[in-house]
Amino acid sequence: MKLFVTDIDETLSLGESVSDEVKEACLRLKNSGWDIMIATGRTFGTAKNHIKAASATQPAIVYDGSRIMGLNGEEISSSLLDASDVSKLLDAIWDMPFEIQIAGDEEIYCRESDGETVRFYSQAGVPVHFIDAPRAVAPMYRIGLWIKPEKLPAVENEMVKLFGDVFEITSGGESFLDILPKGVSKGSALERFVSGLPKRPDIIVAAGDHNNDLAMLRYADFAAAPGNASPPVLSAADIVIPRAGEHGLCLLIDHILSPEFRVRRNRGGCL
Repeated sequence: MKLFVTDIDETLSLGESVSDEVKEACLRLKNSGWDIMIATGRTFGTAKNHIKAASATQPAIVYDGSRIMGLNGEEISSSLLDASDVSKLLDAIWDMPFEIQIAGDEEIYCRESDGETVRFYSQAGVPVHFIDAPRAVAPMYRIGLWIKPEKLPAVENEMVKLFGDVFEITSGGESFLDILPKGVSKGSALERFVSGLPKRPDIIVAAGDHNNDLAMLRYADFAAAPGNASPPVLSAADIVIPRAGEHGLCLLIDHILSPEFRVRRNRGGCL
């Protein structure tokens, strides 16, 4: 088995559509005997069109690793946030000037004033429920904070100081901070999925662009990142490819399928 794992946003695609060029390249990879897997911070409902466009053959890592779901949306495994810890977190951040979104089972909880969250999930057909007080709901797989890019580093540092002992906290884009169960990441989910296979794939190639992809890239045997990836991701990459808007995955897949493709290091573990 040869496994190719890719992030969606800014790696597989820009926004809600995958280019015809990238679709064709993924199909070539699949037809060449590779298995394809999506790993994303999105819910399954907002990722399913990308999963199909990528010709995915394996379950999807969604919610930034809190869930692994089959190609038809069935849950394979999951990790949940602790309700008491979430209540403390929400009490601390409720009045701060950023959007809060709580991901339940293919539904989102947020405040009515969280306009970008309401817009995106409503357009995607995901149920959105309004909460008017800092309270936990059930189940909870992930909390996302939508923050102005210039304020994100400071907010991330403060959140890690206050809650880093009970949550996994990482940026998932220039405006997005992910809060997950401790120890959960795309990398830990990929490791969990691989541990359930009869044997580890002969090779794992992973592609991603932001810090929430780091553990996955470090677990893979060969890591790729688009040129506009975050500096830590670029440092972890074996190869830098063009941006998603320039169909960078096409070049990566061409490289993987070429006789010159070599794995330069086998890491095989989450760091």
